[in-house]
Amino acid sequence: MTLFILFVTFLILLILQVPVAVSLILASFVSIVLFTDYSSGMILLKMFGAAEAFPLIAIPLFVMAGAIMSKGGMADRLISFARSIVGNARGGIAMTSILACMFFAAISGSGVATTAAIGTVMIPAIMASGYSRGSATSLQATAGSIGIIIPPSIPLILMGYVGDISISSLFMAGIVPGLLIGIGLMIVSYVTARYENHVAVYEPVSFKEIIKALRRASLALLAVFFVLGGIMGGYVTATEAGIVAVLYSLLVSLFIYRDMSIKDLAPVMVDTAKITGIVVLVIGAATPFAWLLTVEQTPEIIAGFLLALTDSQFVIIFFMIIIMIAIGTFLDLTPAMFILVPIFMPIAVGELGMNPVHFGVLVVAALGIGQSTPPVGVTLFVACSVGKIQMHEVAKPMLPFLGSMIVVLFAVAYIPSLTLWLPEVLPSFFTWLESFLSGR
Repeated sequence: MTLFILFVTFLILLILQVPVAVSLILASFVSIVLFTDYSSGMILLKMFGAAEAFPLIAIPLFVMAGAIMSKGGMADRLISFARSIVGNARGGIAMTSILACMFFAAISGSGVATTAAIGTVMIPAIMASGYSRGSATSLQATAGSIGIIIPPSIPLILMGYVGDISISSLFMAGIVPGLLIGIGLMIVSYVTARYENHVAVYEPVSFKEIIKALRRASLALLAVFFVLGGIMGGYVTATEAGIVAVLYSLLVSLFIYRDMSIKDLAPVMVDTAKITGIVVLVIGAATPFAWLLTVEQTPEIIAGFLLALTDSQFVIIFFMIIIMIAIGTFLDLTPAMFILVPIFMPIAVGELGMNPVHFGVLVVAALGIGQSTPPVGVTLFVACSVGKIQMHEVAKPMLPFLGSMIVVLFAVAYIPSLTLWLPEVLPSFFTWLESFLSGR
């Protein structure tokens, strides 16, 4: 009865368009007060306990770093470098946007920041090359969502927190899936360009011009080296890497590129506070909800139900993916993660024997598809705002891009080595590199 009231109350509140955080708190309050022996004070205890978690400090740091890099000219230089590599191909303008999103994702950690920073420049350019407004917007929305897979990723930090998984391992595991999503989107862009007979927008560039573009973007790309190299080499934690990212982006934007002034820091800090406040509020609201699911033995109930239907690991993983994709379409990634991970992780890790790191990346990738789908996809909201188009107008053009992301998702689910290879290899590589450089 407790679980029934919990979910029914939550769904009714969502239908009534009550904010997600408030819906989570009210549903937990009604269920705890009316159907358990716990006091309502348990809600506050769980909320404040969640907000005090040390790993969450990394979130405002990476949000701020992404905002500084966007305003400080790094995004424009990354776009120029991406254009020099793939811009002269059929569909090259779309590929440029995707590759630029992959570069920016590796220094921002946010799908929203990636979509806004790259989309502002690239959506008009993609449309000018012959793509429809709907295709250009849907491409940018899906490409921007790469920001939650390629590290440093804010959702992967949250996944490490809620699943008690090494954030460094999750970061390393997210690299290959993020690259595969980008490649898949590029393939769709190329096929679309050939089918619609688009011509190449940019002239072929020489190797010398590529090196010149690389030199202009080198300081932005070095941020990837400092952040990811520091984490993977074990020199800094994810939180410390966030500090490095903020300091480095400030140094480059204020004193080297000089595309940003001291007065621009005020709106950056305000935006960082707003985004962080929303994320932490949702985390706090989702924590008592997730705790109640665990107390009521929801994982055991669902595991028993799934195992009664089938004993095939392949089929059970398929069911979990479909549920995560479906929930991700109408619930934002953060609350969806806090609700689903306590349910599915005991099944995936305990019953099916999945590696926690593999499971963590799978969850973020599956829920991340909802970032670019109606009705609540946040990267889709940003892309539609930039592209000046209604959300329903991008539904059809988005299908091929979503299809490629789903193909990669299932590959990640059923080929564990795609996520686990780098976490196994990179620590040994950095150990060897350190020994080599020190002459030992």
